[in-house]
Order: sequence, then C-alpha cells, then structure tokens
Amino acid sequence: MHNPVDQSVIKYHLLQAFAASVAEIDGDEANSRRLRAEVKLRLINMSDEELWELARVAKPPEQTIEASYMKFKEAVEKHKATASEWMKDLSPKTLVVGPDGMMADRILTIESEASLRETLIETFRKAGFAVADVCDYQEAQSAMVSFSPDLIIMDTILPDKDGFEACTELHTRLGIPIILVGQEGSRKAWPRAVESGADFYLIKPFVCDEALVARVRAILRRYRKGGDRHEK
Repeated sequence: MHNPVDQSVIKYHLLQAFAASVAEIDGDEANSRRLRAEVKLRLINMSDEELWELARVAKPPEQTIEASYMKFKEAVEKHKATASEWMKDLSPKTLVVGPDGMMADRILTIESEASLRETLIETFRKAGFAVADVCDYQEAQSAMVSFSPDLIIMDTILPDKDGFEACTELHTRLGIPIILVGQEGSRKAWPRAVESGADFYLIKPFVCDEALVARVRAILRRYRKGGDRHEK
C-alpha cells in the first residue's frame, strides 16, 4: 500500500524535533523557534509515504498507525495555514544592498531551462535585485530558507512538480508574489494561474527588459501597500 521511504529522512526529522525540545528546556528560545520552524517546513513537504512511515515510527504505544498518520496530516494543514507566522523564525534575512545603497529585493527563479535562468539573473541583477536560481521544486525548498525571497518567478512545468500546484503551495505558505511562466496562451492559462495564487502569467518566449523589471517592481509595491494583486 505504501512505498518504501528513505529512513534517514524520518530519523533526521525526529532528531531535529528532539533538538528543538532540548533547546526549549535549556531556555534557548531563539534556537528552539528556529529548529521547530525547520521541523514544520520539513513536515509540510513530506510525501504521504513519508508521513505514514513517520506515524509508524513515532506513534505512541496506545495509538494505531492510522490515527497517528491522521494527526500528522492535521499538523501539516495547521502548519501550512500558519506559515506566515513561523517561517520568519527559520533564519534571519541577510541584508543585500543594491547599487543605489538601498536594501535589494530578492527574486528566486525556479526554472529548468538554463538559458532562461541565466537571462533572468542577468536582467534583474543589473536592475539592482538580489537573485537566486534553482532548477526544480526540491531545490527551491532549501532556497526558501537560505535566500528568503521577496518574489518568485516560476515555470509551470518543473521536472519534479506541476508549477500551478507548486504556486498554490508556496503562495499559501509564504504569502509572497509569484509570477508563473509557461507556453500556454494567456486565455487558457491565466484563469488557472489566478486560481493557483499567481500574480502574473508570462508566455514563453518573452523579453527580459525594462518593462518586465518595471512590472516586478509594481507587483512588489502592490503587495507592500496591500492593494489589488492580480494584473493581466
């Protein structure tokens, strides 16, 4: 019924949860909060198979595996809903200063096409942004912690994840603007992009120029002012 999983994933998760408890007992609140945030992030990204194995290993003696599994599933939904509260505990954001002396906004590109990633990096770095790039969704999970982006540009087709589904997950968890990039025409893709939580949809091929940079700045401004997010 359930496929075998890497036991090291389960063991590391339990060790980190234990370390968070120890830090709390020792009165190290900052470290405890960081460790607990890492545990939550890892939990919400586990597959059903990994959650089942975690339930099997960690369940109390009086509880069935099924009941333990359902508790972990409930925890996943709770952590997703409260992500904006605990994600900030993962790690302090390192300040990146742009050429104008102001703190630079951070853009994460999640794109499997190397040439497009390079073009996006060059365009936005020249415009004064800090840019990080990954090629798939799994790599993006680490980047969320280490880079802490202000905006994401992501392909709708990733090697390990449907881009629309990834957009929904990331927007729910992080609450930051996301631009989706795809090959489908806007009439077909735009409604799905909006439903996924995207703020804009770009059709490949597109030009990486001043107009794109201006659009990104406008989206970031709207978020900070709390205005209308979506724009066709």
